[in-house]
Amino acid sequence: MTRPADHSAVLDSLQLVVSGERDAVGTLTAVPADIFQRAEEEIRVLRRVFSACSDPLTGPFRTATERIEALQQHLEDLVRMRSQKILLLALSKAEGRAVDRDEMKRMLPTELVLFEAVYASLEEYRRVTIADLHSDGSDPIDADGAVCADAIAAAGVPREAVTPATVLARVLAPVEPFLGFDGQVYALEPEDVVTLPPENAAVLMERNIILSIFPDQ
Repeated sequence: MTRPADHSAVLDSLQLVVSGERDAVGTLTAVPADIFQRAEEEIRVLRRVFSACSDPLTGPFRTATERIEALQQHLEDLVRMRSQKILLLALSKAEGRAVDRDEMKRMLPTELVLFEAVYASLEEYRRVTIADLHSDGSDPIDADGAVCADAIAAAGVPREAVTPATVLARVLAPVEPFLGFDGQVYALEPEDVVTLPPENAAVLMERNIILSIFPDQ
């Protein structure tokens, strides 16, 4: 007689994976390469109960239904969380920021395809929408001459304009861990003194969560 498989192990394993992904705010976790395949196979096995047990009030029918619903919900949660993180990583790369190699290694093959497709689409979108903002060298100017001076005066920018790479700030209120524009994960507590990407700092200052130590930033 064949010993029945422990089908609850698949559900338990998937639940642990989803829980770990949820706890890893702002970063991908290393999930088993066959996690989706195993869950799909388990769902197919459970659905055979429907054809064998026609009475929906029987215990096996209800158990199979509950397990299928649980598996499908966990799969939806896992795909949603991981796809959101992958989209943020692709956006970060499209904006010229380095993507952690460990993050790339933790992507499944299908997720790598998603990452590259989103990145390529973002690159094409940026090329089409802001192409005119990038100089192609077709209209060179003399950096030390009158043409340069006239251009600076017309634009109303100082000659030594500098955009800060980071913003030094003091934290006023706690913040849940989040993925910064530089690809780093930040977890802020009151009275911390931190350096943040300007984009993140601007949002947090607007919400009175941080206070810039150098007001000119």
